[in-house]
Amino acid sequence: MNKRTKRLAIIAAVLFAVAVFAVVMFVREINAQSIKLSEQIAAIETDRAQQEVFTSVQRTSNNTLQTREELQSYYLDSQSDSINFLNFIEAQAAATGVELTTNSPTEIVNDAGTFLAVDYEFTGSISRVENFIKQLENIPYVSQLESLSLSQKSSSVWEARVTIMVNILDYETE
Repeated sequence: MNKRTKRLAIIAAVLFAVAVFAVVMFVREINAQSIKLSEQIAAIETDRAQQEVFTSVQRTSNNTLQTREELQSYYLDSQSDSINFLNFIEAQAAATGVELTTNSPTEIVNDAGTFLAVDYEFTGSISRVENFIKQLENIPYVSQLESLSLSQKSSSVWEARVTIMVNILDYETE
């Protein structure tokens, strides 16, 4: 080999080494950028999923507003709503035709929640007393009859004593 061929071989070898080095560096950079791109895609997908969940929850919240308001109406929001409840029971008694006496409404707090306990005594004919008891069992509040006693005062007058517990919401509302 002559001098010129050796020189060209050395230059070719150097250029080849530089080209190999450049290709290796490009491949490493491409791998690094692809990892970075994968992380960014994952972050975008997570963000998109969170946005979809938020939109879904917001849509559900908007779609169930009327139902939630209706459900909330079955509870006494606070002690101040107890007046509405007591007036409702008195109106039902008058409509049914029984004489109603309300005794000692008290607030009770236990593991099951907060309740308004009210003792009622009412008198009337047996059919009216039974009808009013049925109405108490089906009032539009979350409630339960705790005790019930029925006794005959005379041949046409019956007396019932009832304790009713009405659930009071004990969480913050907006």
